[in-house]
Amino acid sequence: MVVKIPDLVTKNIRLLYGFSFFDPFMIVIPVWVPYLATQGIGMRQFMELQAVFALVILCGEVPSGLLSDLWGRKKTLLLGSTLKAVSFSLLPLWSSYEGFLFYHLTMGIALSMISGGDVALLYDAHLAAGGERSRGTAVLGNMQLAGQTGTAVSALLGGAIVTLSYGHLLWANAILSWIPMLLVLGVTEPPRALARGKKRFEGLKEVLSTTLVRDGATRLVFLNLVALGAAGLVMVWTNQKYWQDSGVPLAWFGVLYAGYNLIDGFAGRSAALLRARYGRRPLLAAVGVLPIIAYFAMASFLGWGGILFGTLFKVSRGLGQVLFMDALNEKISSAFRATVISMAQLGVRASFCLLGPLVGYGIDAWGLPSVLSALGIVFSIAFVFLLLPLVLREDRVSSAGGIRA
Repeated sequence: MVVKIPDLVTKNIRLLYGFSFFDPFMIVIPVWVPYLATQGIGMRQFMELQAVFALVILCGEVPSGLLSDLWGRKKTLLLGSTLKAVSFSLLPLWSSYEGFLFYHLTMGIALSMISGGDVALLYDAHLAAGGERSRGTAVLGNMQLAGQTGTAVSALLGGAIVTLSYGHLLWANAILSWIPMLLVLGVTEPPRALARGKKRFEGLKEVLSTTLVRDGATRLVFLNLVALGAAGLVMVWTNQKYWQDSGVPLAWFGVLYAGYNLIDGFAGRSAALLRARYGRRPLLAAVGVLPIIAYFAMASFLGWGGILFGTLFKVSRGLGQVLFMDALNEKISSAFRATVISMAQLGVRASFCLLGPLVGYGIDAWGLPSVLSALGIVFSIAFVFLLLPLVLREDRVSSAGGIRA
């Protein structure tokens, strides 16, 4: 039986939404900070491990993006998903700093191979199905909702299993980690334009030059995507310490983690509707202001009040991730899309390599309220110099022209 191309494309989109759901389905992550604390890892060492993890991804982001564009997105995703599953399968065997260091090294390589390729593959599948570029916001919003829903469901499941023991949690996590690899096996990569040789090098050079140097609006989109991603990484781990210091029972970590990520997902899913109703400018302003409010409020109201204000950061991240990623996808051609997205992730990890250890040292030395206030100041400055100029020149960001080298 001959399978029609539209049927294959529709199947691809369903499988990639499924991948987005199960890729972050890591039931150990909501209690990662307290688990490593039981193994003698304090916040200083924890953030050091995260910095090493970020450094590995930093070194692998652009090469893996190029590999995805040249070798194939499905092959690169498959290799990354398999290595990720192997890393999680070995995790229950580690109990020392060196063992956890090895885990972060292998997981960093795996995630650098996954990063960007799934977004690029989904966007290509959307275009292959005859979808309009203007609908990219909705497609990416659906993808983000699937990912955050998967994270939320995994957090609830992890919170329940950890009441048995950490051992049960780690082995269940290992088994579940193989699902994304099985989903990628079913994907058929859509055809796309692929420049070769000198033409490809010149095209890539043109794209990078326009993205980072000549086109101020695109550069601001890129830098804001980096800043938002770095802030998100810091808060993923800082939140767990915040809940711990607020006296939240361990079983509730999964509920809070799930709730936060559902808010993130629904905010991203709503981005297209909100942009159609209010325009992109007020949404971009909200993306910048909400985290600043969250940081200062969490510093002032340690406990459930601060936890409630922390949801503002997730609203900002959900909206911003979709708006910034959609703006980049509109402007970058398919041949270089995964590379540029990987470059943005490279910037996120590089920023975290600098910021993460400082946050860890600060928490151990001065406590959470002081560090959260400092983060509020840092991102207030980022808002003034990165996001406010983008808000003021929003008409250039939303223009029809793109980078089609």
